[in-house]
Amino acid sequence: MASPPRHTERWVLKARFKFRPAARVLAMARVGSAVLYAVVGVLACATAGRALVATGGSALHLRAARSRTAVARTAVAMMGRKYENNKVKMAKTADAYAKKASYIGKQVVIAVKASGPDPTINRVLASVIREAQSLDVPKDVIDRNIKRASDPDTADYKELTYEAYGYGGVALIINVLSDSNNRATADVNLAVGKTGCKMAASGSVLFNFAKRGRLCLNAPIEAERLLDIAIEAGCEGDVDVEAPDYEGRADQASVKAVVMTEPAERGMVQAALQAAGFECTSSLVHVPNTVVDVSEADEEANFKAIDRLEELGDVSSVEHNMLQK
Repeated sequence: MASPPRHTERWVLKARFKFRPAARVLAMARVGSAVLYAVVGVLACATAGRALVATGGSALHLRAARSRTAVARTAVAMMGRKYENNKVKMAKTADAYAKKASYIGKQVVIAVKASGPDPTINRVLASVIREAQSLDVPKDVIDRNIKRASDPDTADYKELTYEAYGYGGVALIINVLSDSNNRATADVNLAVGKTGCKMAASGSVLFNFAKRGRLCLNAPIEAERLLDIAIEAGCEGDVDVEAPDYEGRADQASVKAVVMTEPAERGMVQAALQAAGFECTSSLVHVPNTVVDVSEADEEANFKAIDRLEELGDVSSVEHNMLQK
């Protein structure tokens, strides 16, 4: 059989590609993809080879480099958390100072309402002023509160105590100094309810605590010298020296020692210490007879509740019987 002319074969090939454009495009795409994969593979091998050569030809060096990068990232994260924790501590210290300054202002009003604005006659006012000076409360704050308290229209402040149950069976004592009982009661009840705690009946929580006088000294003192000063002042109750509590009770950095006394002898011991050259501030506190160990979740929830309560303007402090961890 004779073969067809060559011009006929060329026409057939042209016809195939002319009338099958989709097949032509598909074939070209396949060729392009194959070329692309080949190029990518070559580049990847070259990169890996350069990395192995740069690290001594060992894959362990690559793993070590990745490990060092991970450690660096972890260190940066740890530095960030440390910074945030320090920022929170500084904010709490500032809040504690503002709370104490506000408390001093209210104590000035109480002292002036009780015995007049002259600190040379009013011993309570003189003591409050000395306490304000030890806390670096500005003098104009004291003068402004003395002037405000001299106005007969200014309401007097009253000390109130509320009791509540926290998470894990923890007892909470909420100390309030307010010029409005109704406002204070409503605010405390709302805050306790919002945080998931429960208000307690009067006396159902307080029996777990002992009331004590607490004096913060600006210098350390030996137990023997404290005992001598207390005896000379005529004290008959127990006096003890403790370390400052910078976290729990937010003692200032200037506090170097804490003296615990009987409530009735607090003023007597404070006057004797001041006469001996020790600058000190004093307050009445509730010390738990026993402490309660709670889980981390309950501890966190209780501290959130305490923070919420201490944000209230009328609340001077919140005490608890949680175990300090």
